[in-house]
Amino acid sequence: MTHFQRPAWRTRVSLLASLALLVSCGGDGSLSPAPAPATQPPSLMLSGVTVNKFRASRNEWGVLTERLQPLVDKTAPDRDLLLSAGGGQPQSVDLPQGWSLIDFALHPSGEISLVLATDTQLRLQRRGSDGRLIADMTLTDPEAPTDPFIGNSTPVTDPQSLVPLGTRDAVHLAPVGEDLLIAYRTGLNAVIAQRLTYNGGADFERRWRTIVEPGVPIDRIRLTSGTFDPFGSLDNQWQLVLDVDPQGRSAIAVSLGGTDLPKGHSEYFSEPLDPALVSGAMVTMLDANGHRVGATPVDTGVISEVHAVRWAGDSILVAGRMRTTLREDGGGWDGYLARVNPVNRTTQLQALDFDRGDVILDLAPLDDGRIAIAGSTAYVQNPTGASISETAEPLLAMLPATPGPAQRLPLPAGPRHNQVRTVAAWLQGWVIGGLQNGPGTHSADSNPTLLTCDGFLQAQNFQ
Repeated sequence: MTHFQRPAWRTRVSLLASLALLVSCGGDGSLSPAPAPATQPPSLMLSGVTVNKFRASRNEWGVLTERLQPLVDKTAPDRDLLLSAGGGQPQSVDLPQGWSLIDFALHPSGEISLVLATDTQLRLQRRGSDGRLIADMTLTDPEAPTDPFIGNSTPVTDPQSLVPLGTRDAVHLAPVGEDLLIAYRTGLNAVIAQRLTYNGGADFERRWRTIVEPGVPIDRIRLTSGTFDPFGSLDNQWQLVLDVDPQGRSAIAVSLGGTDLPKGHSEYFSEPLDPALVSGAMVTMLDANGHRVGATPVDTGVISEVHAVRWAGDSILVAGRMRTTLREDGGGWDGYLARVNPVNRTTQLQALDFDRGDVILDLAPLDDGRIAIAGSTAYVQNPTGASISETAEPLLAMLPATPGPAQRLPLPAGPRHNQVRTVAAWLQGWVIGGLQNGPGTHSADSNPTLLTCDGFLQAQNFQ
């Protein structure tokens, strides 16, 4: 098994390659430094990395970037964090070698929490808005090895691990004011949520711990050929998505496909599920004190993936992609949006078909009730496999407050593969980010230099 670690020089090189970050949107790809006033939204063009996530609090903001890597047995993302304090020029955070940065949370104070992972451990850091290290601790979870496991546990190799077998990318953070909500999948494949408080010392203090899902067998999937996985589809069965609302309620969604979760969930929680439920998502709501309010299945009825979850008032929005038809031309994958009522546990599922293949990677509810969705479209996929085309267009669309037709918004497409991976608020406006000039599954099979992309971050008007 091959594991990737960040060489000591890589963070420095990637920073030097992206020092000219604030640029005018001239369209020629040139990097001309132009520091903007704090009232102007951030605008980035980055060479060699994608923009995965943007979050802002007042004038402070952070951007999670990622350098693309070839397929390996255990995914170890190569990510960096750029921070801008008070609207100043963003700076790269110096990360510990041997650890993968997975996610970050930006608190109202402007301080940042980070989670890092090895193949078995999770590590939390608290940093100032300027990136300076405030606290650093390895997360411990003594209960994890004895958490419930439903089914054949033979594939489990390390019950002590806080990271599952297939990927390091199975943990997410969300701010709850200055507190931190962390959700992760352990070596037993259980999904755990903890709320942690940072009191200004060296450690985070646990307020509560809740079992979101018991451990169950999970399939390992790999391509028989190809170099890259454009949508992270091969790890989706291990991953989870997380959001916290202003009341401190948590929404955690995990994929059902490729797992024995329908059986394990039903047995552990004594919540009978339809035996035909094999695809879709399970969406769990926890209150601010970690009490499990309930879980709602999203039954897509076909092969599907979960990529995003967001609160919208008292509803939970879940999005991803599903294979609605099997077409010889490589189309047939559509985006989907599920509107979940966590109280009466009902779901409205809407397929979103724009152009050939579609995927929703992020979404954001607007104040007027509309929903902005972001992702990729106009790709094709091997109808009998997982290979995704090099050509794909960026997807940005608007959905009405009640289920209805989506309106695709115009967005310039760069060369090769395009994705919009993040949509988030900034002061009174909105920002989107993602990649262009990216690879398809087979782009770098014979030429490793083609396993690259260009990241972008730009203001977006949703009027």
